[in-house]
Amino acid sequence: MSSALAPDVRDALLAELHSRTTTPGFHFLSADHLARLNDATCDDAPVVSLYLDLSPEQRIGDTWARTLRDLRAQAEAEAPAEHRRAVAADLDRIDEALAAGLPRTGRGVAFFACGATGLFEQIGTAVALPASVHLDRGPHVRPLARVRDENDRFVIALVSAHKSRFFFSQIGLVEEVYTLDGEEMAVTDFVSKDQRQDIKDELRRAHAHRSAHATDLIVRELGARHVIHSVSPDMEAEFLDRLDQATRQRLAGSFACDIHASTPDVAAAAETVQRQTEAREESETLGRVEQLLHSRAVAGLDATVDMLNQQRVMTLVVDDEAAVEGGLDPETGLLSTQASGTDAGRELTRVPDLMEHMMERALAQGASLEIVRSEAALAALRAHGPVAALLRF
Repeated sequence: MSSALAPDVRDALLAELHSRTTTPGFHFLSADHLARLNDATCDDAPVVSLYLDLSPEQRIGDTWARTLRDLRAQAEAEAPAEHRRAVAADLDRIDEALAAGLPRTGRGVAFFACGATGLFEQIGTAVALPASVHLDRGPHVRPLARVRDENDRFVIALVSAHKSRFFFSQIGLVEEVYTLDGEEMAVTDFVSKDQRQDIKDELRRAHAHRSAHATDLIVRELGARHVIHSVSPDMEAEFLDRLDQATRQRLAGSFACDIHASTPDVAAAAETVQRQTEAREESETLGRVEQLLHSRAVAGLDATVDMLNQQRVMTLVVDDEAAVEGGLDPETGLLSTQASGTDAGRELTRVPDLMEHMMERALAQGASLEIVRSEAALAALRAHGPVAALLRF
């Protein structure tokens, strides 16, 4: 029996992954999303950017719906008279998408819509963002920078003899992306009990191998940083042994979960392992910062802003709870820790959350983000300030 996916199954898996990341629906935030949104502009009508808080308290009754109505009223009041009809149509489409179904997990969602250009993006967020609406010639993506963490991208594999289920996850936001059925044995009167057991064992091994191949493809196609798994004990060794080297290096732990569990139950069962993995990654990153301070790393607001302005940041490390005012030179685009005053004779533009601008700038420069949330890593970072950075040179 083949230990790899059949070509048609492999093609179907890849097609399913492509569909889930390109067709309308609540997608995960990716670097591609940010790049596409940053490039999207329209001079014929405003782009509507709407953020909605879907934390548990907002999901009670129609709380989120009342918030949405308030945001809609605000957008329609702010829209220029000549564009009100276009803005209303974009808001209608957002209403329809939410009426069709909220993301089952996660704490927020962002919409970007412009009928004039055909833009319509729905992005689920693992953490809550303040509800807001913005009208501009391009998408307002800055709030998304705070939820983009390169390490916070997991593939979850549930593997049993009868079927395997695969999920993609950012902590708090989980989506099932593929199901692979196991092969059933055709029982005949001409097969002895021992032969039946041998056939069952071989089918189980083959399915473990195919599940490993599917995991490799999903990790690669979705750019996952970590893999966690819940595998039947009699299949675990075969499954782990057949993962390719790149996937094995991403193994972060295992957990117990019923193969038939609902998506929210899978998310709940996997959360502890995910948070432990994130905490370990954060502490390791802060350890590298400490080790490389004064050579290939900096810590503190002033030094980190300076390195961002010089485009030297490789990894930006940010206290998830921090929010500080700052400034922006409107001519050069350089960031400043000053919220007011002048720089080189030019009046600075105040920015209410310098951290969001720093994260947005880091992503635009191709740097990765480490959003620090665990207690131990926060204590290590706060000894220096709200931010730090590993440098390219």
